[in-house]
Amino acid sequence: MKRVILFTTTLMIGLAFAGSLLMTSAAQAQSAEETLESITLSPVSRKYKLNAGQTISESLTIVNDGKTAYDFVMYSRPYSVTNENYEPNFTNTPTNADAYGWVQFKQAKYHLEAGASTTVEYTIRVPAKAAPGGHYGVIFAETQPAQEQISGNAVVRKKRVGSIIYATVNGTYQTNGEIQGSDIPFWQLQPPLHATATASNGGNVDITNSTTYVIKDIFGNTKYSEKKDYVILPETTRKMVFDWKDASWFGFYKVELSQDLLDTSTTDTGYVLILPRYIPVLLVVLAVAGGAYAILRRKKH
Repeated sequence: MKRVILFTTTLMIGLAFAGSLLMTSAAQAQSAEETLESITLSPVSRKYKLNAGQTISESLTIVNDGKTAYDFVMYSRPYSVTNENYEPNFTNTPTNADAYGWVQFKQAKYHLEAGASTTVEYTIRVPAKAAPGGHYGVIFAETQPAQEQISGNAVVRKKRVGSIIYATVNGTYQTNGEIQGSDIPFWQLQPPLHATATASNGGNVDITNSTTYVIKDIFGNTKYSEKKDYVILPETTRKMVFDWKDASWFGFYKVELSQDLLDTSTTDTGYVLILPRYIPVLLVVLAVAGGAYAILRRKKH
């Protein structure tokens, strides 16, 4: 019976270790592939206060931080979201996703050597009849395959990065937001320690939710703290995700989520137990095995 218990324990630990090695190897392979060709853009978003009919000149910085040279092209698309998780949508064209049409590039195609950067200039022209309130779009920089990659049946990958335009046209518009609450699951199987906060926007201009995420141990010591600002688009509800990746694989924590939205502030508190699923299963197996062993010994005597 003792050998059975030892074998079960060793098997569970071995499976967990093997899974960890496989995940690490896959992540390293993906990382090596990404560093070969890489493109970054700055800034990743911009907020504007503009008048109808106004024209402004802007620029973006594109950086090739990979190991190969490439061509890239610039273009703009609509920007909206599809659900509370704020999955971006670059094809739908709701009324306020029209700012992409205001963008004009000085040059559409560029070449960038490895380790180099360049500045992309563009102009935003606000229509004279643009409605007051929020208008949104996104500017993309996308790598282009080399000519030798296009021939044949090879699958050619393109990489792109975007900068979101949050434009507010001055005038009379409605600002309205509401904090919906938070979710702090008690039993979590593994790091990162996870929590979410939710807020909605009932107006016609984007608003900003400022959320502070604080984690304390059982003695009240702060283990982690961060503050993030999230833009909430008009007529949408946003679920904001907070993760602490350095949490212990086994631990008990107090979590505080504080939200500030317009003139409203709230703080929600919860407790989290991080405990892998295999530990309760292992304890049950050991308890059953121990009970069976005790019964067998009693019968033997």
